[in-house]
Amino acid sequence: MNSHEPMKSDAGSVRGRPDWEPTAVPSIRQKETGVGARSHKDQFIAALKDFTHEKASFPALANALGSNWTPETVKARAQKFEADGSTPIHVVKGGAQYFGCEVGKKPGLYKEMRRGIEKSWGAENSMRHIDLRHTSRTSVKGSGSWTQPDLVARVTRKSTARPQLVYLAFEVEQAGGFDIESVYQAYEIGRGADFSWVFYAGPACSGTKMDRIEIAAKDLGVGIVHASKPTAPSAWKTILPARIRDRTKKEQDDFFGRSRLTPESFEKL
Repeated sequence: MNSHEPMKSDAGSVRGRPDWEPTAVPSIRQKETGVGARSHKDQFIAALKDFTHEKASFPALANALGSNWTPETVKARAQKFEADGSTPIHVVKGGAQYFGCEVGKKPGLYKEMRRGIEKSWGAENSMRHIDLRHTSRTSVKGSGSWTQPDLVARVTRKSTARPQLVYLAFEVEQAGGFDIESVYQAYEIGRGADFSWVFYAGPACSGTKMDRIEIAAKDLGVGIVHASKPTAPSAWKTILPARIRDRTKKEQDDFFGRSRLTPESFEKL
């Protein structure tokens, strides 16, 4: 036996330490879940995902997080997440919202992007009568990937533009989800639309990665908008404008079919 090893009794316990004494005391969360305690970030994300649009008031979120939290500590932590920039949790009116989710019936990311496009970004880009639909859940079973856009808008352009009435297809990317594949996906899902756009949330993409993305986007005519904070469209930055696409009537019909829309789906002008 190695002289540095502690001596064990016949029962196998370390001499001087009772058999029942644990080597580490588990936390309350470990006792409850059987796993290691989750970080504050993970706790916030898990709690917010249970709310509609992943958005909750500070008191409601504090209640969901447990007795160790108060509305004041929840607000302070949410402000730290927002200042950090690496976690897509933002302080919004009256509470906090998570923008790292593209699943569920009503993802808050799509809701806020839609609102920002309709209320601010569209008007700033000479678009009138914007009518936008959420279409990310419209895929037909067996149709494959890259079939339908996340959002589809019908807009009226300024009087000198031709055509005046056009349809826009949007690919929306959560924080960390934007890359060169986003551009090719936006181009494919926008086949049959008049313009294709990618809107991405979170920190700005830069360097060689962004250089490659911009080259691809210019080749394909796909527009790029950096919507760092989805709830603050005044701070959104258009990196590249979209170029109008050539399309046939059949391609447009196919586009509407994939999106489960028709021209009549939009409000009358």
